[in-house]
Amino acid sequence: MWILALDGGGSKTLAKLSNIETGQHWQQQAGPASLTNDFTLALANINLLISQLCQASGAVPSQIIAVMGLAGANNSQLQQQANTELAPLFAQLLITTDARTSLYGANLGQPVIVVALGTGSVAMRLQADGHEHQVGGWGFAIGDEGGGAWLGKLAMRKLLWQLDSLAGINSPLLQAIADKTAAKPTPLLSWLQHAKAQDYAQLAPLVFEYQQQCSIARQLLIQQGQAVSQLIYAAREDTELPVVLLGGLAKLTGTLLRQSEQAILQPAKGSALDGAHFLALQLYQRDNLHKDLP
Repeated sequence: MWILALDGGGSKTLAKLSNIETGQHWQQQAGPASLTNDFTLALANINLLISQLCQASGAVPSQIIAVMGLAGANNSQLQQQANTELAPLFAQLLITTDARTSLYGANLGQPVIVVALGTGSVAMRLQADGHEHQVGGWGFAIGDEGGGAWLGKLAMRKLLWQLDSLAGINSPLLQAIADKTAAKPTPLLSWLQHAKAQDYAQLAPLVFEYQQQCSIARQLLIQQGQAVSQLIYAAREDTELPVVLLGGLAKLTGTLLRQSEQAILQPAKGSALDGAHFLALQLYQRDNLHKDLP
């Protein structure tokens, strides 16, 4: 029997196929697999990875137990649509959120708070009794505070204000963003009309890069730190659970938090891909247990 673990985010997708009997692993990477950002692209990238891994390993999809943690899978309609298209391929399939797989990977299935800061953002709590609770993760259009797309959008809004002013662009950060997108209103308007969450997220690293030389960058990072603090406290509530920051902005954002918040942080013991593998292994063991019952 085979198990497939897949971690699909707003920027990239990782997948690992494991042979339970031999212990062999195969891993591949593809483009984004966010159901809410681009459903068609997400399914195309997932199918590409399935094909590549099966070709490399010799596995047949009908022999595979798969767990996929996908950005946007908290949208029940899109989750069901993805399940309808993909489930017939596999022996078993669980599609859940990438936040949930991150939760199980971060402390290898033990109680923890996870705050994931990638293109989007979300916080989740895993308690000792197995109860799970999610905070945030409502998507780029209305939430995802502290995520890369959210921070990039804040920076872009600052650029628009300066473009509208008589003085024009006078911020090193905003000039760098203008150079990366478009410095004049007409081409910039076209960029804005077509920009997706991942396009805004690509602007976020510039905010950190220019913090020493630009007051606007520093102002934006204050907002970034406050947003992540809010996620931490909303998810942790009155528990004493450790907190793990995950995602592309985790390390950079951790330095923005207060010392009391940094004191409760711990390094991740595993990744979202590890969490998907953990959940797939649970499905496999449960399936075997049922087969062994008289």
